[in-house]
Amino acid sequence: MKKVLWISGRLPTPLFSGDALYSAGILKALAMTGEITLSVVGTRRSDQAIDGGILGLPGITCVDVPPSQPSGLRSLLSSLPRDAYNLGTHELELALARLLKQDWDWIVVDHAYSAGLLPIVLRSQKDASICYIAHNAEGKIRPEIASSISNPLRRTIMGLDAEKYRKLEQKILKVADAVICITDADESYFRQFAKKTYVVPPIFLGATAPARVIDPNYPRAVLLLGSFEWVAKQQNLELIIDALLPSFKQNGISLNVVGTVPQTIRDRHADQSPHLIFHGRVADISGLLLSSRGGLVPDLLGGGFKLKVMDYAFERLPIFGLRMALAGTTPEEQSAMFLADSIEELAKIIVENIDNFDRLNRNPAKLLELFSERFGLERGLDRVRQIFLRAD
Repeated sequence: MKKVLWISGRLPTPLFSGDALYSAGILKALAMTGEITLSVVGTRRSDQAIDGGILGLPGITCVDVPPSQPSGLRSLLSSLPRDAYNLGTHELELALARLLKQDWDWIVVDHAYSAGLLPIVLRSQKDASICYIAHNAEGKIRPEIASSISNPLRRTIMGLDAEKYRKLEQKILKVADAVICITDADESYFRQFAKKTYVVPPIFLGATAPARVIDPNYPRAVLLLGSFEWVAKQQNLELIIDALLPSFKQNGISLNVVGTVPQTIRDRHADQSPHLIFHGRVADISGLLLSSRGGLVPDLLGGGFKLKVMDYAFERLPIFGLRMALAGTTPEEQSAMFLADSIEELAKIIVENIDNFDRLNRNPAKLLELFSERFGLERGLDRVRQIFLRAD
C-alpha cells in the first residue's frame, strides 16, 4: 500500500471552483485504486464544515486548519506570491511538520499556491517522491493577465505577483519527480523544466443528465457558470457582458450568470434585467440548465481547461464558446460545439443558432459521447495509477 501526503493550500471543498473540482477528481481516482492511502492537509476555504463527499472517502484522512486571513499589503514584502503567503499559515506549517515525521512514498504539492511550503517539505522529504499538480502554467499565464489590467497601479502589483509565481513555479518544477497538468499545451510548457510530465484531463464527478430535447419551450437564454472571485475572472465577465449584451437585447436573448459576483459588478449592470440576471452561487443548477439553450465558455483571460465545459457536456447543454478558451479539447470535440474566434463573432453565432433546434440537439449528443470516453472516472483512474503506482 502506497502512502501519499497531499498538501493543499486550499482544501478541495466545497466544489464550487475549478481548482477544487480538478483536485477532487484526482483524489477520488487515487482512493478508488484501493492501493493508496492518502493524508490530505490544508486550509479550509471557509468556516463551513468539510464536505465528506471526497475527503471522507475510504483511504483518505483529512487534516484541516482554519481559513487563512488576508494579509493586506504585507505580502508585497514577501518573496512569495500573495496566495502562497496567505495560505502558508503557522497552523498549516505545524500540521505539515507533524505529518512529515512519517515515511511517505509520495508528497503531492497541489497547485502553485501550495508551493510556499516547499522548504518544509524538502527538509523532511526522506525517500519520498514529489509530485506537483499544476492547475495552470503560472509562469506563462499570470504575466499575460497582469499586462491586460488597465489600472496602472493594479497592473504593477499584479505584475510583481506574477513574477513571484513564476519563480515559485520554477522551484517546484526543479525538484518534482512528476508534474501533472491538464492540457497538452501546458505539458509542452512544463516539459522544458521538469523531469517527467503527465497530462491528466479533469475527471468528471457528477452524473450524466437524462436525455432531453431542446425545443421552443426553452427560454431564449444562455448560461454562464463560473467562479468570479479572481480579478482575471471579474475582468473576463465585464468584457463578456459589454460584448454580448447589446446583441442579446436586440434579439431577445438573456444571459444567466451563476457564481459569486462582486456587488460592484452587479450594481454596475443592475439596469440590464431581464437580459442579464445574476443568480449568485446556486446549490442546485438543474432549473437553470433546463431554462437555457446553451452554455457559455467565453473566457479571454486565465488560460487552462475550463471545468464548466464538462458540466455543460454531461448536462447535454450545447456549448457556445471562444476557440481560444477551449484548451484541452480536441478538434473532434470542438466540431460538436458552436465556436468563434472573437467575442464579437461569438455574439453573432449565438444569435444565428439560438433557434436552430436541429443543431442544438445534435451537437450535445455527439459531445457527450466523446467526453464520456475521455473524462470518465475509469480513464482517470488508469492515468493516476500509471503515475503513482508505476514501477520505478
